[in-house]
This record gives sequence, C-alpha cells and structure tokens, in this order.
Amino acid sequence: MSATKNPKDCHYLAHFLETVNKDVAKAATLLRKTCDDHKYGDSCHKFASLVRSGIAGIDPIVSVDYDRKGCDYGHAKSCFHAAMAIVSDAYDGGPILSKKVEPNDPLEVVNLLDRGCDLGCDNSCYLAGGLYLVGVPGILEKNVSVTYRYDLKACQLGNQIACANLRGALPVECPGHDNPMSNGFLIRRLQLKIRNERLRREYSNSL
Repeated sequence: MSATKNPKDCHYLAHFLETVNKDVAKAATLLRKTCDDHKYGDSCHKFASLVRSGIAGIDPIVSVDYDRKGCDYGHAKSCFHAAMAIVSDAYDGGPILSKKVEPNDPLEVVNLLDRGCDLGCDNSCYLAGGLYLVGVPGILEKNVSVTYRYDLKACQLGNQIACANLRGALPVECPGHDNPMSNGFLIRRLQLKIRNERLRREYSNSL
C-alpha cells in the first residue's frame, strides 16, 4: 500500500517533515488531510497540537474541532483537550482561544472525559470523577460512588492525585460525625467548585 493510502505512513511522513525538515506548514497540511480523509486519530491529535501551540499559523479555535475528531477516532488525549477547551479559554500551555468554545450538547464535557477515560487517559478519568463529585446544577447530579470508580481507574492508570483521593476518601471513625470525609477529599471538592462554576455558566448559556 502506498504512503498516500496508508494513514500511518502519512502520519510518519508528517512527523519527518516537522522534526527533520523543519517544515511545520507542510506537516500540518498532511496531518489535517490524514485526519479528514482517513479518520486517523493520531493525526487529528497532532494537527490539533500544532494549531493549539500556535506554530502552525492557524487560528487556535480550529484545534478544538480536530480534538473532537481525534476523540471520535479513538485518541484518548484528544478527548481530554477537547473537554478542556470547552471548560477554559486557555489550556495545555497554548495561546488563549480567541473565541468562546461552546459544547455541542450540555453533557459534552462529561461525555468527552468519559470516552477519554475509556481510551486510557488518566486525567480524563480524574476530572470526570471530579465533575460527579461536585455535580453540575440542573444537568449532572452529584454521585460520590461514580467519583470513586473514576478515581479508581485514574489511579490504576497512574494518576497520583486520584490515588491520593482514594486514600483520603476512605471513611474514618470520628466521634460525633456520620461517615466523615477526609480533609484531602474536602479540599478536592473546593478545588473543583471553581471549575464547576465555569461549566455551569457556559452550559446555561448554551441551553
């Protein structure tokens, strides 16, 4: 099969163009075509990364569409980056997005994180669990049991904060308190409230 027919060959050629020939523009063009024509998730993810970092000379907002495609085509980190683009105007150290990124549906962030988790992205599992920990008013009910399952998978995938959450989530005996939560778990709840408030505002505007 020729290089123009095999998406892996096209992807590796793009990598060669970027790293050896230092021709980012040609690499980006090839990655975009490989993503669009062959539905190759690795190319979608790499193209989105080049756009997001600003070195491809393309409006950073375009990266979100290709992260969504990458997620659809099975690239775990694409799911995570697409979710983060909706949650925040700046992510992964890239430039501030010039336009507000709207979710395609109210639960898109949760769905993206869930798919990313299924595909093996520990950060997606960790943040999905966090959303269930604090909930999204009118959209997603709090569910600590679901949070535990996400944190467990995140920990198994190597996420040390999730592992710490699991240790902190274990009930401890405390006179005068029923099923108390550890300080570590409560601190994580406060951290996620900030992110949740932004999600709530963006979701409310999209409904």
